Amino acid sequence: MNAYLLSIYFLFAAAACQSLTGALALKSWLAPEQSSARRHMWLAFSLGATLLALHHGYTLSLAAQTGLYDFRQATLAMLSGLLSLFAIIQLRRQP
Repeated sequence: MNAYLLSIYFLFAAAACQSLTGALALKSWLAPEQSSARRHMWLAFSLGATLLALHHGYTLSLAAQTGLYDFRQATLAMLSGLLSLFAIIQLRRQP
């Protein structure tokens, strides 16, 4: 498997992780039994993750259409997506 194909897979994984992160944060924002400050935190997480997912999607589109890619950037995007998803899952478990 070459670096280009790995970059495509990594960018897809990054976009999927950030989309799931945004959805989970939005679901937590909709929960009624929390303070106003906590609701604002969840909204900020949701909007930030959604914007990052959109950015990863545009990067994936650029790589697929033009062949321009950066393997290190794709790897870092995937790792940051996985870690942010893990962080949101852990935050949701806290009361």
